[in-house]
Parts: sequence; C-alpha cells; structure tokens
Amino acid sequence: MTDSMPLTLAFRLRLLALLVAGMALAAPAPASERGLLWRVEGAAGPPSHLFGTIHSEDPRVARLAEPVRRALDQSRHFVMEVVLDEIDLLAVAGATALPPGQSLRTLLGDTLFRRAADALALRGYPEAAVDRLKPWMVIVTVSSPRLSTGQILDLVLLERARARGIPVSGLESMEEQLNLVDDLPLEEQIAALRDTLENLEAIETSFEEMHAAYLQRDLSALVALNERYQQLGDTEIGEKFMRRLIDERNERMAARLQARLERGGVFVAVGALHLPGREGLIELLRRRGYRVSAVH
Repeated sequence: MTDSMPLTLAFRLRLLALLVAGMALAAPAPASERGLLWRVEGAAGPPSHLFGTIHSEDPRVARLAEPVRRALDQSRHFVMEVVLDEIDLLAVAGATALPPGQSLRTLLGDTLFRRAADALALRGYPEAAVDRLKPWMVIVTVSSPRLSTGQILDLVLLERARARGIPVSGLESMEEQLNLVDDLPLEEQIAALRDTLENLEAIETSFEEMHAAYLQRDLSALVALNERYQQLGDTEIGEKFMRRLIDERNERMAARLQARLERGGVFVAVGALHLPGREGLIELLRRRGYRVSAVH
C-alpha cells in the first residue's frame, strides 16, 4: 500500500483517517472550553481523563506533553477508539475492496478514475490496486496526510500504556467503523469522491492548518476548519457522512464509557473532534452527571 510501511499497518492507519474527518453538524466549542486533556470526575472512584488525539505522525503531535504522560501513566485502564493490533486485517481488506467483477474505473469513468489513480500513486498504490478499491476508501486515503514512519499519536499512546502494563480496550470494533461508510449508497460515495478529488489542493492545505489548531489545543478552530472545508462539495452528502462519523458515534462512545468511568482511573483517547459541541463527548458526559474540566 505504501513504500515505507507494511501493508497491515498501512490498512490500520488509513482507516483511522475516518475518525479525524470532521464534525460539520456540531456547534463550535465555547472559547472557555479550550484544551485536549480533560478531567472527568464522577460521584465515586478516582478521576478519569479524556484526551483528544489527532491521527498524525507529526513529531510536534506525537511528543506527549507532561500532563498527558502523567495522566496516562497513573491510569488503571487505557481506552481508545479501536485497538489497532486487534484488527482482523483480512476482514478489512475484504470490506475495502469492490465485489468480484466490479471495477472502480468502470464505476467512475476514465477521467475521474485517472485522477483517483494519480492521487493514490503518490501514496504508493499501484493502479491495479486502485481499480479494486471502493470509492469511500479512496476518499479516506487521499483525505489523510501522507505517512512515512506510521508512528501516529494513537500508536504512541497505545505503546506507552502497554509498556507500563496498563490494560487496553477499544470502544468500537473495526466492523462497526467500517459499516459507518460501507453501507452508504454507491452513488453517494462516487459523488463524495468527485468532490474530494476536485478539492485536493484545499485538503492538502488543511492538514497544516489542522495541525496548527491542534497544537494550540483550540477545539473551536478545529471545528471551524472542518466546517469551512465541508462547504467545498455537496453539503447534503457531506453532512450525512459526518453525522455517521461523529454524532452517532459520540452517543455510542458515551454510553459505552459509562461503566468504565464509574470505576474511575480511565484514560480515554479519541479523535479531538469527538470532544466539542452540543453533541460532543464533553457535553454528553456532563449531561450524564460527570464534572468535566480542562487540564491541558
């Protein structure tokens, strides 16, 4: 899949790009709610922590701040969206490939397929492999920063937890994540792919802007960036896509965190765009009676 990392790791990291896609429907975070690491306190048990990640290998991101290291090291349990090394890679490969007899070139037409193949060639995909991909997988791949080391922030956290003997679990299964987009009508996938390929330059520019906002721990800026780029294509399809990726998953995550947070001492790492807004995890946990306050 890429020149610089094994196929298995490439699959995992490309699929993680789904989780950083955005939150077009969420209200911007209030200016006072600025931060990536949040303390979550319930009626009993030690405090837990909620940390917003960005699925990036940028050294500025992957270098953990001292408050984050301390909170993770003192935790009883580490929870992430999906545990990367427990993914069934054969299932992933099957889910991202078109059914036998189908061709992406045939679905897209020569002109649009050529643009997709050229964009994926820059990420190490041979044209024959591109012809087997579902349209949503092409979107995921070209909408995420190019990777070289594969040592993204999520993996840094996972490896640190494992090195310290902290139990690890996921909030979702990879099957659940794949189903978020895999059952979108094919015509909607193709329309979204066309929009994506027409705005590749803007998407590339957004990566650095997104990193800058993240390094400032500015959730409002991250939401605003997503909203701006969400307007570049078909907004109706984009909103449907984002509703599945963010809002619906936030509800599921909050429900599944309930029992863990009641015991306390949990370090939860999810994409930063799951945190802010009326339907973000910060507000959803507050509605469930938890005190949630910024640490860093």
